[in-house]
Amino acid sequence: MSRVVGSRRGAWSAAVVVGGGVAVVGCNNYSRAQELVLLKKNPIEWVFRSWSSSKSAAPRTQAWAAELKAKQEHPGHSKLDGNRVVVELDAETLEALPTMSLEEVEASRDSERPLVSYEGIVYDVSEFVSAHPGGRELLLTATGCDLSHFFENYTVHADSDKAARWLASMAVGKMSATEAALAAKKTTSEVHATRRMERLRRARRRLAGIVAVLPACIVARAAIRLLGRFVSSRLARWLATLVPAIAIPGYSAGSEPMKKGKVAVVGGGIAGCGAAWMLARDGFEVYLYEARPNLSGNARTFDWDGFGDGRPRKSCVSVTAWPSILYKNYEALLDELEVETTPMPLSWLLVSKVPGYEGSLWGADPRPQSLRTVFADDFVRYERVISMVDRVTAFLTGTRDSMYANHAGLGVLNPFNVVPLYRVCRLFGVSDAWWDIVFTPYYTASFLVDELRPFPAVFGPIIQRQIPLIPTPDTTWHGADRLKGPNHCKLTTCVTWKNAGNGIREVFEKLVRRVDVSLDTRVLSVHVLDDGSKRVVDDKDGVRVVDRVVFACPCNAITTILENRGPVEDVILASPDYADDRHPSSGHMHAVMHSDPSVIDPAYREDFLNRGSNYVEVTAPSSSSGKINIENQYNFGVQTPGHGVYEMPLDQKPVMLISHALGEGKSIDPEKIRGGGNHARAHPLYSPWNVAAQLSLRLCQGRDGIYYCSNWTTPGNCHDMSLVSGFLCAHAIGADYPWHDAAEAKNDFYRLNDLMGVF
Repeated sequence: MSRVVGSRRGAWSAAVVVGGGVAVVGCNNYSRAQELVLLKKNPIEWVFRSWSSSKSAAPRTQAWAAELKAKQEHPGHSKLDGNRVVVELDAETLEALPTMSLEEVEASRDSERPLVSYEGIVYDVSEFVSAHPGGRELLLTATGCDLSHFFENYTVHADSDKAARWLASMAVGKMSATEAALAAKKTTSEVHATRRMERLRRARRRLAGIVAVLPACIVARAAIRLLGRFVSSRLARWLATLVPAIAIPGYSAGSEPMKKGKVAVVGGGIAGCGAAWMLARDGFEVYLYEARPNLSGNARTFDWDGFGDGRPRKSCVSVTAWPSILYKNYEALLDELEVETTPMPLSWLLVSKVPGYEGSLWGADPRPQSLRTVFADDFVRYERVISMVDRVTAFLTGTRDSMYANHAGLGVLNPFNVVPLYRVCRLFGVSDAWWDIVFTPYYTASFLVDELRPFPAVFGPIIQRQIPLIPTPDTTWHGADRLKGPNHCKLTTCVTWKNAGNGIREVFEKLVRRVDVSLDTRVLSVHVLDDGSKRVVDDKDGVRVVDRVVFACPCNAITTILENRGPVEDVILASPDYADDRHPSSGHMHAVMHSDPSVIDPAYREDFLNRGSNYVEVTAPSSSSGKINIENQYNFGVQTPGHGVYEMPLDQKPVMLISHALGEGKSIDPEKIRGGGNHARAHPLYSPWNVAAQLSLRLCQGRDGIYYCSNWTTPGNCHDMSLVSGFLCAHAIGADYPWHDAAEAKNDFYRLNDLMGVF
């Protein structure tokens, strides 16, 4: 059975550790930063110091622990003041702070004493950089800036009092009211993105050096492995010691497969839980750490009420459906876990209000529609592009039914692996207007990014098979429907969990039945010991020694956790970019769950609410400058078929909408808002640099017994690829692949390994 742990500490320990930061409560005058350094360097001494001080601190810390527990159980009691981070400083501390200028703060950006400001207070974060849970690169991006913008767009900071408590002990100055307001005004989304790109460019200059020698490294790895297999394993292990910066699977220290042992998995998404399940299935002792209160990673759920029968429904609100023909390993997993699926009746409605390009289209309906008429020539040219790319891909790979075939065998020679689809479309005469008004908005709903120009052409036929813009009898259905009307249409490519949100929860619960799970527990450090074992320290006083570690979390977070990293890891982990790196304030990063139908154009409202899964509205900016706006509405009155919600008449169910990037002049009735969501650090971009980092990561997989999986380690941000990345790490450690009779699923497993080079 799995053991789910929420807390493993007494009252004193509860007072001194708060999600990776150390609170200054009865600590014998140690600052929080000093405590953090001590905790990471010598956790045993830190625990002893905490214990030895417990008598004098007990009454105060017990009260604080009780207060924290109340806040966690009753979020309305917290001091977040409407989801704001509120840093409390007493009057005496504020009075003692020296006045500092905005110029001083801004000048600290590249100094050894990085400063930030927030609501008029200046904070020195120099000693916190290496402990920031989101990674040092993200915190360094914010140095010299005001944190208001970052807290608004990375809403995790307001989910608890952690950020506020960390900042409280770092206050070093205060600003005038005028300069405080100016600091907040100057820290814009554009400034954030510019600073982030500057740091990414620094990392990528170093990554280019790794990529330059990557072919030689791959040849060297293969040669040593061949020597070990056919000549002498002892010789191969000796040769592996000559290149300590490069992992040679099976021969470098820590990369040898085991038959049993202890494994720590950091991250409770589908990659981490998949790796944990496969390892535990084969008898490994597995410990899984998840910083959030629940497992599932990006696959989140939401509870809706207001139904005619009085019963609430749990829907999936991020990962909602998948094409079973392409998700072979995930389908095999669901069969093994006995989790049922059902067809997902997806149906996109795209509405353009851009002057000169007005019109609409239902994506699954091939019949004449106004927007297809406006862009008739572009649709014909796009169809030719998809056909050409598909033929080349099928010729090189021998299959059209795999997302992975392009990364194995002759598929690696496919030029469309690196040539962007946008470039191919332009070569075929497809207009920029069609790309910006039709293609990008239509697929923004799937990828939650509004920049798809780097999207590799090889993925064109794949997404056409999942969510087609060119409907065919193989992928769509249209006609009369008793419940949905005479002009209904829907995709026939995708399925979802029969029990909707409860179904996805069931998957994760079954994956970790044999795993020791610690929820709401952040790993502070992983240190490789002299004997090759790994010491894992968490923020609940946990200190555990394991044989292997699997990181299944965002890459930036690993830079805070993993000690004694090599220079190759440092470069690779700092290089990938996510959607929020480029568009941190974009409406596609923020979601609002609500029941206000007025956000849908009245001309389409009732029809869409009855039968449409996605409403995409494209509008031009009111000024001459600026980008068009892409508004997305997800209708979970349709996207929840397993509970029978799809079949319910509109008067028997609430309006179940999730909105992104509302168009100009639109607003949601506050009384009808049910919740919110944030997609920061959830979506790595499809870009050549990210692919370069993924390919280079093979040089680190297994070094010192450390492995990496998750969406950023794969070429596609999807559930199946993330799952398989976790399987690859588990297999490299010693677990057997579970479905030897599922030939195509097994082929995809090995195809992804050809790209990732885990074993």
